[in-house]
Amino acid sequence: MNYLKIVREKQCFTKRDLADAVGVTERYISFIEQGKRTPSLEIAGKIASVLDNSVDNIFLPVKCTKSTLKDKEKSA
Repeated sequence: MNYLKIVREKQCFTKRDLADAVGVTERYISFIEQGKRTPSLEIAGKIASVLDNSVDNIFLPVKCTKSTLKDKEKSA
């Protein structure tokens, strides 16, 4: 899951507006929002820049903290 749709809508961008600004298709933006595609780091950076946000805030659903890292180590 990512927060692209939420951030995009808060910034009053349509999928078409964002796609045009980033240089991709509206369908590609839709696929990213649905989790069917993962953008390259370059495209993720362009999306974040256009939306005046960070790649982390948009594409990382869980922030890494010491406690989440410890939980992963326990389950491994």
